[in-house]
Amino acid sequence: MEKLELFTTIRCDPGLLKVAGQPSGGIGWNQEPSPFYMLDFHRDRMLKAAVHWGWDAAVKTLEGEAGLRFLKNFLGDNVPDLDSAPCAAKILVDEHGTLSVVKRPTGPVHWNNLFPSSLPAPSGHDVRQATQAGRIPERNFDYELVVDGQSTIQSEFTHFKTTQRNMYDEARLRAGIDNPTDKKEVLLVNQRDGSVMEGSYTTPYFWRNGRWVTPPVAEEFDAARGSGGNRGTSRRWALQRSLNNAITSPIQLTHLKQKTLKMEAIYSAQNKLKKDLGLTKVRAVLNQNYQRNGTKSYVYLLRKYKFEPTRSGPYFLARRPKQRGLLGLRAALGGRTSTERVLVKMSGPDPDSQHGEVTAEDSQNDMMYLCKVSIGTPPQSFMLDFDTGSADTWIFSKELSSSEEKGHNVFDPKKSTTYDTLPGKTWKIEYGDNSYASGGCGTDTLTVGGLAIKKQTIETADELSEEFVSNTGDGLFGLAFSKLNTVQDGSGKADPQATPVENMINQDDIPKEAALFTCALYSSRDAATTSKSFYTFGFIDEDLVKKSGEKEIHWVDVDKTDGFWAVPSATASVNGESISLGGGEEDSSGTTAIADTGTTLMLIADDAVDKLYAQIPGATYDWFNQGWIFPIGVSADDLPEFKVAIGEKEFLIQKEDLAFAPTDDGLNWYGGVQSRGNLPFNIYGDTFLKSVYAIWDQGNTRFGVVPKVEEKQNLTPPTTTGDGGEAKTRVTSVAMAAADSIDPVSVPL
Repeated sequence: MEKLELFTTIRCDPGLLKVAGQPSGGIGWNQEPSPFYMLDFHRDRMLKAAVHWGWDAAVKTLEGEAGLRFLKNFLGDNVPDLDSAPCAAKILVDEHGTLSVVKRPTGPVHWNNLFPSSLPAPSGHDVRQATQAGRIPERNFDYELVVDGQSTIQSEFTHFKTTQRNMYDEARLRAGIDNPTDKKEVLLVNQRDGSVMEGSYTTPYFWRNGRWVTPPVAEEFDAARGSGGNRGTSRRWALQRSLNNAITSPIQLTHLKQKTLKMEAIYSAQNKLKKDLGLTKVRAVLNQNYQRNGTKSYVYLLRKYKFEPTRSGPYFLARRPKQRGLLGLRAALGGRTSTERVLVKMSGPDPDSQHGEVTAEDSQNDMMYLCKVSIGTPPQSFMLDFDTGSADTWIFSKELSSSEEKGHNVFDPKKSTTYDTLPGKTWKIEYGDNSYASGGCGTDTLTVGGLAIKKQTIETADELSEEFVSNTGDGLFGLAFSKLNTVQDGSGKADPQATPVENMINQDDIPKEAALFTCALYSSRDAATTSKSFYTFGFIDEDLVKKSGEKEIHWVDVDKTDGFWAVPSATASVNGESISLGGGEEDSSGTTAIADTGTTLMLIADDAVDKLYAQIPGATYDWFNQGWIFPIGVSADDLPEFKVAIGEKEFLIQKEDLAFAPTDDGLNWYGGVQSRGNLPFNIYGDTFLKSVYAIWDQGNTRFGVVPKVEEKQNLTPPTTTGDGGEAKTRVTSVAMAAADSIDPVSVPL
């Protein structure tokens, strides 16, 4: 670890000897002839830090008039050629009070920029001429200013200037700043409140309400107060002299809610990792047994998110008594009675119609896409459902019966030399229709796309309901946040385990810039695009981003409070007319969306759904399908342009995805956008994700998107209703391909 030292960087300039006695006299150290710019302020900065760290020897070296004179003489002895060109001198002091200095060349600066008597207002602002008199700094517009796409934790190392400056180095790397002479600066953002902390090299000022404002800094270090930035020397000088009534105030930039980041910075770190570890794309293979069915997909969402429908239809949640027996037994042998919500089905729209329990046939239990994952040493391969709406990673195990194992890849812990059992830990996933999966836990090496994640908690299934047994896949790959994980310890207390991507963050050989995954889903209706869908882990597909035509990835912060990838999405538009995705004028709910790869449909507020289908010829709400439908035969030209906002930027939903699947009569399309019921948020499944290249940046808790519109929009219905709208190609193997390699894996038929 690098030795901890305090430092400050001072301008050493022979021209400053001419300043004393001029109108700038009495400013800082330059009240007498000296080539050292504001030496007393620089000394005070180091002295205050030394006091904070309890470095008594350093305090003794720097304090008082004697310390200031000592520092001046030290610089005079150790910075040669003071009578020639200016330089920047980095003064360091260690805990023993030992001083050292490193210098580098620096360019000329106009005296008005060093000692302004007034700060000019931005162009176009009407400010009284009196405030513009005196020594006015020269304007310099050749700097590029960017906002860091990653937040920084407020700490002693940001409040005081020390050699532990990794957070500043990383911010400059992300911004593509190679050295201090670059005409570029990056603003750091406080993780605590999203405000501007400071620049990586500079103190920023912002024009607010007719005055200049700079981020506040607490007098003493406080992790909960101030911007968290450094007490800069020029900042102190400007505030003491109240230039243009300069004050401190928290700085919130509106575009911080949708941060952008120069792509070259993240590519540089990820490309090296990609090469070193041999990372590849993970092909999302179209499930050969999957059949699209709109109503079944909607029922699946009712099971998964357990929401109450607000539009009538066969399926709804009802409460029924739930009696739990003594000693925790499930049988009703005494004990207490409570209620549980279960999914039930009505036989018809008549209120007196019979009710019955939902069966496996009522819900879409299979997944459209499956991806290869390897577990153990030597690796055992599985085809899993990648689900950003769940946080459990579970697989079929040898504890299941032979009939349950049939047709699946099954994990055998005894064949893995790296598997360790987690005694007492169990897990269980339950849905409202009584479907479930449960079992024990262990840790092992999990490999996806060439990225090996060590000691990953693997949930092994030893009990499965028919809904899971009948699936084509071999389990689930949870990509949400661990708050949703269902693992419990031996006492039945929640003991959520880290997800694979969360474990990536803690792995030494994976930099924070690579603690992410991406998803590109393509149309399954055209043979040309059937095999194009993929995920990546640890890197972003640079070519696909460039093909989007966007100069930058669009980023938004993720709210992971409830364990989901919740992103801001308050508005949409239909044919250019803006509509709210909230719950109404007095209801602020629904202004966020869950980005969910484990979901096919897109669910939004009723009012927004109504406005969308009002623009589709022949569209109607159908009770039996429990959703909006419209006639097969409606052309792409007749469908509206539907966009949804991620943060403040709208993204177009492909027209072919507005038509999700034919209804059972083969006459209508079941719409890809439906009602979210009483959910307080929207659900953005494949209907949305097929229109974008999505980047799930877990290391920085943010979500990135660029558009990915396919050239061809296929609204041709399948030749048979049993096909469900899927491509006719029968997939009998899985290809996990890198640029030039294919690794085939057999899929049980």
